[in-house]
Amino acid sequence: MAAMRVGFSFDPPLAAIPGMLIEEGVDAFQTVLRDPGRFGNTGVPDADDRAALVEGLRGRGVWGVAHGSLLVNLASPEGRIRNSSVSSLLSDLKVAAEIGIAGVCFHVGYAKGHPSADAALVLATRKLGELIERMPAGPRLFIENSCEGSELGQTVAELARLIRDVGAPAERLGLLIDTCHLHAAGFDLSGDDAGDQLADALAAENVLDRVAAFHLNDCQLPCGAHRDRHAVPGAGTLGMGVVSVARHPAFAALPGVLELSVEDARSGLAFLREHGGVQPVSPSAG
Repeated sequence: MAAMRVGFSFDPPLAAIPGMLIEEGVDAFQTVLRDPGRFGNTGVPDADDRAALVEGLRGRGVWGVAHGSLLVNLASPEGRIRNSSVSSLLSDLKVAAEIGIAGVCFHVGYAKGHPSADAALVLATRKLGELIERMPAGPRLFIENSCEGSELGQTVAELARLIRDVGAPAERLGLLIDTCHLHAAGFDLSGDDAGDQLADALAAENVLDRVAAFHLNDCQLPCGAHRDRHAVPGAGTLGMGVVSVARHPAFAALPGVLELSVEDARSGLAFLREHGGVQPVSPSAG
């Protein structure tokens, strides 16, 4: 049975990532291209570090993604924050284009400060459209679903609305689904049919083909808790639901990343391998 290619989340330096991929036996990864807790260019890898990653991955067929700043809020009532969010994502996309990774994932923002979620979504859509008009060729933007407070993009329907309203082509804008976030937001992924349920929901909103990757995180808390608390696959409230998603025909050709410490990710990878949820790494990737 088909299964995802599953990788780890590695912090910079970028130069260390090719060796860590070999050491852990994976061919997909996530990293950051700046200090995720700040706007501006703090923590951006220098030219030598970027070049070392490119050289280390040459010819290996590895899939990679960067996570955008956690401060991004394209719906902020403050123009300064909206504009800083666009600038931050643009900067990440430019580095992503240089190092040849798939793209940048990000959380859209918050409804806080707006009279309604609809008003926030309208503003976020406009800023996202501006961002896409300015982004470099090559890498894609991936909207990642959220789960806490007034965060936007918590439901499949809201993600689909963003995709439709922005109107960007698939080669520019896709979705990255975090299984923990979706479960915490109220979409129950704990059953053996979790993959079917998710694929059906995405297809019903006509965005199944926009899903480009996953964060294959289990969840520490019950469905609908609206708290972002990742757990090792198999050790949380999703249980075999994570495997069901990873093995589903609609998702099995996609990459997934375990957003955990390396030690916990090893445990999660072992669980997924035990249950046929991971695609073997090809020799060319290592």
